Amino acid sequence: MTPRLLLFPLSSPRPLIALLSRRAPGLTPAISFPAPPLKVACLMPASKQFLHQKSSSTEAMHESPSSSEGNDLIFVRSLNLKATTGVDSWGRKRPQPILLTLWLRSSIALAGSTDHLPYSINYGTVTKAITARVENDAFNSLEHLAEDVAHTALGPDINAGWVRVVVEKPRALLRADAAGIAITRRKNAEGEVLAEGSDRVFVKDLRLVTIIGVNPWEREEKQAVVINLTMHKENNPRRPLEVVEGGNFDPHYNFRSVAKRVTEHVEASDYKTVEAFVTAVAKEACVGCGISKITVRAEKPSALTFAEGPGVEITRERSFFLLEESAAEPEGKHDVFIALGSNVGDRFKAIKEAVAEVENRGIKVKRTSSLYQSAPMYYLDQPTFLNGVIQAETTLSPDDLLKTLKDIESLLGRSKSMENGPRSIDLDILLYDNLVHETPHLTIPHRKMLEREFVLRPLCDISPNKPHPLTSTAFKHHLDAIPPPPPSTPPLRTFAFLSPHLPPLDPSNPHRKTYIMAILNLTPDSFSDGGEHTTSNIVSTARELVAAGADILDLGGCSVRPHATPASLEEELARVIPAIKSLREAGIETPISIDTYRAAVAKAAVSAGADLINDVSAGTLDKDMLKTAADLAVPICLMHMRGDPCTMGSLASYPTGVIPAVISELSERVRAAEEAGVRRWNILLDPGIGFAKDMRQNLELLRGLAEVTGGIALPWVLGPSRKGFVGRITGVEVAKERAWGTAGTVAACVAGGADVVRVHDVAEMKKVVDMADAIWRQ
Repeated sequence: MTPRLLLFPLSSPRPLIALLSRRAPGLTPAISFPAPPLKVACLMPASKQFLHQKSSSTEAMHESPSSSEGNDLIFVRSLNLKATTGVDSWGRKRPQPILLTLWLRSSIALAGSTDHLPYSINYGTVTKAITARVENDAFNSLEHLAEDVAHTALGPDINAGWVRVVVEKPRALLRADAAGIAITRRKNAEGEVLAEGSDRVFVKDLRLVTIIGVNPWEREEKQAVVINLTMHKENNPRRPLEVVEGGNFDPHYNFRSVAKRVTEHVEASDYKTVEAFVTAVAKEACVGCGISKITVRAEKPSALTFAEGPGVEITRERSFFLLEESAAEPEGKHDVFIALGSNVGDRFKAIKEAVAEVENRGIKVKRTSSLYQSAPMYYLDQPTFLNGVIQAETTLSPDDLLKTLKDIESLLGRSKSMENGPRSIDLDILLYDNLVHETPHLTIPHRKMLEREFVLRPLCDISPNKPHPLTSTAFKHHLDAIPPPPPSTPPLRTFAFLSPHLPPLDPSNPHRKTYIMAILNLTPDSFSDGGEHTTSNIVSTARELVAAGADILDLGGCSVRPHATPASLEEELARVIPAIKSLREAGIETPISIDTYRAAVAKAAVSAGADLINDVSAGTLDKDMLKTAADLAVPICLMHMRGDPCTMGSLASYPTGVIPAVISELSERVRAAEEAGVRRWNILLDPGIGFAKDMRQNLELLRGLAEVTGGIALPWVLGPSRKGFVGRITGVEVAKERAWGTAGTVAACVAGGADVVRVHDVAEMKKVVDMADAIWRQ
């Protein structure tokens, strides 16, 4: 059929097209080109209607590039392909139809003047290359496919310098026409692929029913609404991108979970205006799903008799709703306690990601408990659980909080197969202020919390004196009232993760192994081993120490001996960072502790490969240390000290006794760390033998160490090695010759509850620790 050309005023195309369609039923409108004040459209046979509907709607929500911006464009639009891109609308991993559109920037000036195709990009070659790539591979998501197509277009075979890729999956969702993604990529001068602008994940024509309207007759029956969503995902324009095997998908932008949440909200809603409706949809996506920015367009097809449908389109960022809630409810903050649990996969990773996601939804995490391993209850044939509790602040209602937590569970892959069964992550509301609340879906306080030690013990880490809203009894008393488990049930055990290459610390286990932390001072002026260790011998020294029994390597570049002149920041960095990198490059996987009180050194060391921070000042000598440790999300050892290495000797006065003072002052540092965002499960403590304490006080600490370690239920690190008081008692003036006296202090440390001993003489102290463990921990 020969196409016809029609010119019509831009302001009123639809009535004219409708009229023409009635007179010529075999024709439908196809492609439109911007040419104000007129629009030009070509009419093509109705058999092409499917392609037109898909492409035109996509372009409406995802504006096509234009050559008017100063660049010629070559494009392939709505290429029909068959591809495996994750699962279909029924959750099956099967090939599905997709529509692929490519826009390539390339000057066609030479090809246009010579009529010679090799001077341009051949769209036939592009189509063949992309088709082969897409149909002969499998992808985990549309994002994965789009990134792969972009890299192919920018690769050596096609050699484009700029590409926009739009991938649309018509059967992605049961109640929407399509879902898809649009990305733009370019090459820099070095040939690296960079993102340009934001990626956009979209859901097209999601058809739902709800009560909406201000007129009485509109509120008698649910009516159809058509929703289009565009989720904007910001990129770093300076960071090179790679196609990661299996894709690098951000779960926040999963169109299925967003569409599911929007659908549930819409079909339970009752709005009078479309304006409030689209605002609520945007809030569900931004606050409920963690989307940073979204465009929502909603239409009511049945609202006007002589129009396809009126509607409203808005674009909102997540910060808009957080600020709105803050302004609307200045007094609307609620104190909540949430239980966390996991017993499938990487349990520690799942709990960390869940807490991070809680914060990402605008819920402020105030404190966290330690983590505990617990045997399963109710259904016993399943793996051991890892449990914890967080205290948080939220403006959400109880039901909205529940919905948010369930959404996080879904985001992190929980699939509930049975009640009380295995789960990758479990988030339960325990308490919400002092509220007593019961609905078919939610009971507060949590119905079973008082029978669960794995809930009460971590809760008591945070708020032991808080009363239960119904019993008015402190939770620490409820914990004491729980009967002991039967002998066949393993007791609750603490879980303090340091490194993937070391079993977690378990201070609650009376049969635990004591770990040895080897001291590697890279300083010329340390009190006992200054100048012995350098970057030239660090690898061989570390291997000898590990072979001798070291579980952790503690590297320091700034002496903190009494009256030491501190090294500059630059000196300290120059000493420790190359050493850490050398150890990791040599394949040494032993956990590395960075012994520093400077936040900048800690940050650089962790970036180089260190696993934990050992701060002799507990964050008092650098105000940024605790926040840095929180941001790095690594363990930090907080040591008791007063003043600094030059002044600490004059601050050894403890009128109430050194043990109560150490417990009290370290408790304050723990609170400071928690307020800075450090998770309790990332905190270790050190009573500071030899720091701001005289010989009598050091002996008092060792003698009463069980009271100290029992006073705060966290892992404890002890460092008595070669200290001055050891030399004075044994009469050994040369520090490196104090191994025998150190052995006595190490045995006392194990007897008093140390989890880690920090020593110079690893081989000798390993024998002492083995003997002490055999006496006190077997």
